[in-house]
Amino acid sequence: RAGRCQPGVCFRLFSRLRFQNMLEYQTPELLRMPLQELCLHTKLLAPVNCPIVDFLMKAPDPPPAVIVRNAVQMLKVSRGMDLDGNYLTELGYHLTELPVEPHLGKMVLCAVVLKCLDPILTIACTLAYRDPFVLPTLASQKRAAMLCRKRFAAGTFSDHMALLRAFQAWQKARSGGWEKAFCEKNFLSEATMEIIIGMRTQLLGQLRASGFVRTRGGADIRDVNTNSENWAVIKAALVAGMYPNLVHVDRESLVLTGPKEKKVRFHPTSVLSQPQYKKIPPENGQAAAIQALPTDWLIYDEMTRAHRIANIRCCSVVTPVTVSLFCGPARLPSNALQEPSSFRGIGVSNDNSDSEMEDKTTADLALLKLDEWLHLKLDPEVSNVSL
Repeated sequence: RAGRCQPGVCFRLFSRLRFQNMLEYQTPELLRMPLQELCLHTKLLAPVNCPIVDFLMKAPDPPPAVIVRNAVQMLKVSRGMDLDGNYLTELGYHLTELPVEPHLGKMVLCAVVLKCLDPILTIACTLAYRDPFVLPTLASQKRAAMLCRKRFAAGTFSDHMALLRAFQAWQKARSGGWEKAFCEKNFLSEATMEIIIGMRTQLLGQLRASGFVRTRGGADIRDVNTNSENWAVIKAALVAGMYPNLVHVDRESLVLTGPKEKKVRFHPTSVLSQPQYKKIPPENGQAAAIQALPTDWLIYDEMTRAHRIANIRCCSVVTPVTVSLFCGPARLPSNALQEPSSFRGIGVSNDNSDSEMEDKTTADLALLKLDEWLHLKLDPEVSNVSL
């Protein structure tokens, strides 16, 4: 405690130049962390008639008002708050009890309902903490590390699957007492894995305390893991939690698009990005990766921006049926589904089809509007069943 509690000598384990370039004080956490969880607890604890933005503006170093409003809007979209932002929903109250960000908490609660809790616990805790894969410095090792990721993904076009299978394989190695060698071989951080398993224990304990997982009978640990081996059901829980973090594949231009982004790229660490070991020019790598995708929809955990380029991390391909069932509001408005005759001729059908037969087929599809951007063309019978 030298220099704080009493006179003494301080030894700094970094250079004088680095010390001189450091900030005098660390940036307040309020200015560098996601605000959704904070906004959720603010609404729970703040005076009834005090808006979240006004309350947080009273902090010594308040975050920008526009970022607070965006966080509140995300809570409305995920149904943690009502559409007017006046009160927490029942889901919102449950989310305040879970020690993870609201979208991850919603994912976990959906996993309880869909009975695939164990894999979602692993994925949620990994996303809440950090990527367990380490990034080597040598180019040859970087290629080997990417190969490890892709091997864990097992051809599923999913970073989430890579995280899940890596953790499960580490658990198996840990039970055999060779986890250290396993981590070194597969470019994984053993310390990160240990923290993730501790977070899983804590989160499962909270679910037990809240009554979502019971000791015996219905909703016991075996019951809530009935579908834990079904990857399609696991992805359904992921979609329910990640929405509205969704991008669409433009097959004509071979680019990814979002509600506000005309061009999105995979982050280089994603197993869906074009791997470096293939002899494809870097400028064509993303297009080749997009062309190889089996479906036209993807979910992602985080979008970052470098200059004008938006990159998405931790992605998984999902089917249109999963999107139609688990995205959008809990209750759709009466005009969400438009029969073919009601929107024919208003520019919704595919104008670039190759034949009259394709035009006719497209015109016979119903239009399902899940939100302002997310519009799906479905067979009328399928759309009625999904609703």
